[in-house]
Amino acid sequence: MRLDKFLAEKHTEVSRGKIQKAIKDGLVLVNGKKVLETDFQVTESDQVELPKFQDYQLSPINYQLKVIYENQDLAVIDKPAGLMVHPAAGRTDDTLAHALLARFPGIEKVGDPHRPGIVHRLDEDTSGLLLIAKTQAGYDYLKNLFQTRNIEKEYLALVHGGMENLHGVIDAPIGKTSTHTKMRVGEGREAVTEYSLLTSDRLNQYSLLKVKLHTGRTHQIRVHLASIGHPVMGDQLYGGQFKQKDVELLGRQFLHASRLKLRLQDGTWLELESELPEDLRQVLTKLEIRFTLSKPVT
Repeated sequence: MRLDKFLAEKHTEVSRGKIQKAIKDGLVLVNGKKVLETDFQVTESDQVELPKFQDYQLSPINYQLKVIYENQDLAVIDKPAGLMVHPAAGRTDDTLAHALLARFPGIEKVGDPHRPGIVHRLDEDTSGLLLIAKTQAGYDYLKNLFQTRNIEKEYLALVHGGMENLHGVIDAPIGKTSTHTKMRVGEGREAVTEYSLLTSDRLNQYSLLKVKLHTGRTHQIRVHLASIGHPVMGDQLYGGQFKQKDVELLGRQFLHASRLKLRLQDGTWLELESELPEDLRQVLTKLEIRFTLSKPVT
């Protein structure tokens, strides 16, 4: 039976639309794992967990957000690592979405009520620049920019191994695996990642890359770089043989959303850069990798 139909029959007090939304938000577990497809087929032997919907209501929490740019319609947050963007399986509170309700009154009416003002995401352990819509007009405008690929997003990533080329493009579709928690290169949606080598350590065990996204797929940078044999340092999902070693150097993946460029609704250009957080700088120092990020431009 379809997952959404199964849950609707078991929880008649909850609308099917609300159940479908919970599935797409990653709040439903099948055999302990997230399932994001409403038409996922479940059997009698499957264990299905649904959140208590009375608890699945966003409420404001006080969190010291670092807002580096703001106008009437949008804001840019410098997100720290460890902060989940919106509720998902295993965490339905203490997310950026909750903090946005407290920081920007009225944002609860913008976009998806479970993801107020959120137009794109960063992984929980990825730090850096994140766009937020403060008004519905801003939300619609930013959504259109992402859909038409008119936003430039760059990341800094420390990867394993020495890169053979100073510049490269990974053009390979990305789709879900059977576990629905990992992504893979193969059949799936178009995904294009461009990278440039900035510098490497003296033994060429690690390379620091500037990475530019031309599409926005789940885990895109991490999956693409791992697929060419250069997984992101600290990546516990795609790091392969390096996972245990990385824990000793860094408690999260070395991935930072460092640059954002877009045209605002008034026609002017906005370009912002975010400096590397201290934990990532310490890793570069330990590995004797020298790098200077330019000052923010607005």
